[in-house]
This record gives sequence, structure tokens and C-alpha cells, in this order.
Amino acid sequence: MLLNGNMPIRFKPLEFNCFNWLYSVAPCFPVNASKINIINDPKKFYDTLCDRFRNANRRISVASLYLGTGSMEKELLDITKKNLKDNKCLNFKVLLDYQRGTRGEVNSVTLLKDFVSSDTNQCSVSLYQTPRLHGSWSKALPSRYNELVGLQHMKLYIADDSVLLSGANYSNDYFQQRQDRYIEIEDAELANFYNELIDEVSHFSKESSKDGIRERKYASKELFIQDMRKSVNAFMTRWQEQQMNKLISFRNCEDETKDTWIFPLVQMGEFGITQDEQVTKKFLATVPEGSIIRLATGYFNLTNEYAKTLLKDCKANISLLMAHPNANGFLGAAGPAGGIPHAYSLIARKFWQRVLDSKQMNRVEMLEYERPGWTFHAKGLWYYPPGCGVPWATIVGSANLGERSVRRDLEAQAAIFTISPELQMKLHEESQLLHKFATECSSQLQNRDTPLWVRATVGLFRTYF
Repeated sequence: MLLNGNMPIRFKPLEFNCFNWLYSVAPCFPVNASKINIINDPKKFYDTLCDRFRNANRRISVASLYLGTGSMEKELLDITKKNLKDNKCLNFKVLLDYQRGTRGEVNSVTLLKDFVSSDTNQCSVSLYQTPRLHGSWSKALPSRYNELVGLQHMKLYIADDSVLLSGANYSNDYFQQRQDRYIEIEDAELANFYNELIDEVSHFSKESSKDGIRERKYASKELFIQDMRKSVNAFMTRWQEQQMNKLISFRNCEDETKDTWIFPLVQMGEFGITQDEQVTKKFLATVPEGSIIRLATGYFNLTNEYAKTLLKDCKANISLLMAHPNANGFLGAAGPAGGIPHAYSLIARKFWQRVLDSKQMNRVEMLEYERPGWTFHAKGLWYYPPGCGVPWATIVGSANLGERSVRRDLEAQAAIFTISPELQMKLHEESQLLHKFATECSSQLQNRDTPLWVRATVGLFRTYF
């Protein structure tokens, strides 16, 4: 991406020169680090949502896999409902996954029925359904199993000009003892971007109304995919051009208050939109020797491309943090889902064997998070430059670095770079808190038993979890 036709826009700090290619991939939003709030605890995440939704004046926009039906979710909805009643200028918008949001007799849609039944036009509820399930496939596959095909997986919580990026769902489990990541950014333009992203997906989704669920008919799955790809790409291009013009002004006026740069990343693999995958791979492949990258995922299932990049192209020292089987959200699940923790361990063991075969043991380590009574759902990366004890960059959002995130689900992330010592320290503290409950696990992986049926099927269904 060129500035004034011939001069490339570059990060002001020289330490970020190896990341200048990002300007050609995604829009950039310069902000001040004081506008970024890192939350480390699920209860604090819930309290923050309550506070933001209680005090919002113009808009509350939510993207989540689903809304839980417990008391904490209902309390948060009651707060929203009261604010809507008191403030007729406030709008409430929700985007969920259709399959997950309609599972069971009491579900997300029934929970939101009062909101869409009002005559104020303040509320909208959209339900995305993967085109892989359009038509008879939606009814052919049983409940729960149809969710394996593809999901709306973005996790965005917007209140006025604040946007909270996370991997956590709007659900009781994620408000108590399920560890995730939560980064809140106060910036009007960034909030507008993610709000419009929700609108883009909602335009291609079903709508929940007082008369039931309204379908959006398409002549064919291929036409649906073509139209949504075109629409989302046009949206991204428009924002990239708009922010580039602002960056030119920002550079010309030398605004010293902007010490942090945010690049929103979108991944919609089934539509050929692969920003997050492109950025993650190139990030890993281009960081200088001597740097450290800490990676985390609740569900370890690296794509072959990610694994190849880590073992052949990456020069950084790598740590991979994942959930111990006891901290996996599927632990104790009924039916075949109960084997998922074993499947992730088997996949991790096979990756570690590749580490051994390529003699990368001194550069790559594998860790597991285990904390009594807690599950682990955190994901993303932290980048420590050579010789630096704190991270200068992070990627945060909903993607798990795995097959589902890349190929099947809709994901929203952000790459954040900062030269603020205060924010760098906060990012380091966030990473340290997650690693407080981590232990090295390579030998355990090699000795851990895997049920025969899991070993027989994991290769066939690897892209589904």
C-alpha cells in the first residue's frame, strides 16, 4: 500500500518495520493505549458487560455463537431491556448462529422473544446459517451434529464507542470459571467497523421476529456464497481505503498521542476470505530470530499450513498453550463428544512427534493449562521482540488456530501493536496469568492413552472440531 503514490506507509517505530506488509492486508486504526482495557477474569468480563450495557446511549451490538439461558444471561438481558425502555434512542442488535441459537426448547431465540415482539423497532436478532446447511441438509442432520458443519463464531460486544473483543460466548459458563481473553478498546471508528461487520453478516442471515424466523431465500448455495463474498470484500476494501486516507493525515500531523495500532482481521474460509489465516502465517514466518511467540488455543488442532510454518519457516522460540483434557469444555460430554478431549491430545501428540522428527525441541515447547474447577478457552498470540521481556504485539479474538476456524466458521480477530510501556506490561501480565496454571506436557502427551475409536476416527473428522 503506497502513500502519495510512491512512499510506503510504515510503522513509526523501527521495531515494527518487518510488519509493514499489514497495511496492504487490513485497515489500520491508530489509538492511544489508555483507551485499551485488558480484562483477565471472566467475572470481571461479565461485570464490564453489565456496566457497558447499563450505560449505553446509542447502541448495543452483540455477536456470539449463542446466548445462554441461565440467570446471569437473563440478568444482563434485563439490564439491556431496562435501558431500552428508558432510552428510546438506544438500539439493540444481536447476531447468533442459527443452529446453536435454536437448539432445544429453551434457547437463545426464545430468550430474546420479548425483544423482537416489541413495536419500538429498537431490536433485531439475526441468525446466521452456513450455506453448507441450506436446504434439506439443515433438517437431515441431527441437532448438535449439524453444528459441526460451520458456525457463526465471532465474539464481539459493542456499547456505543467501546468494542470488546473476545473468544467468550454470551453464556453463564464463560462468565464464571471458563478462562478466556477479553480486550476492550474505546474508539468510535473501530466500534463502527465491527458494528458494520455484524450488519454485513446479518444481511445474509435469517431474522427472528414476533411472527417466527424469517428465511432469506437464495436460488442456490453458490449464489449465496458469491454474494456474501462480494459484499464482505467490498466492506473490507472500503474501510481499508478510508483508514489509509486517515493514516496519511495522521502521518502528516505527527500525532504523538497514537502509540498503538489495531488491524481488524476477518476469517470466513467457506467464502474465500482468509485475512486472519494470511496474517497469522506471515506473522509467524517473518518475525526475527531471537524473538519469542506465545500461542494459546483452547482446542489444539493446528492446520497443516500453520504446523509447517512453525516448524520450517518460523525463526522465533515458540510456546504452545492448550487445554489439559481436564480443562477441556467437552470433558464429560455425552456420546461421541466425550471423546473430543482425547482427540485433541492425540492431535497434539502427533504434532509433537513432528517437532521431534524435525529436531525443533529446543525451539518449540508445548504446555497444558490445568486449574481445578476451570476450563480453558483462551486463544491468540503474544509477540516478544528479541531481547525484550514484554510483548509488543498480540492477536486476540475468536479463532482457535485450527481447522474449523480456518475452513468452516466465521471469525473476528485483531492484531494489536503497541509502543506503550504500560500496555506492553499489561499484555505481559495477561500472558503470565494464563501461564501461571501451565505445565510442560510433551512427555505426558506421548504416554497418554487414547481410546481406540478416537484414534480410528480423528483423521476422518479432524476439520470438524
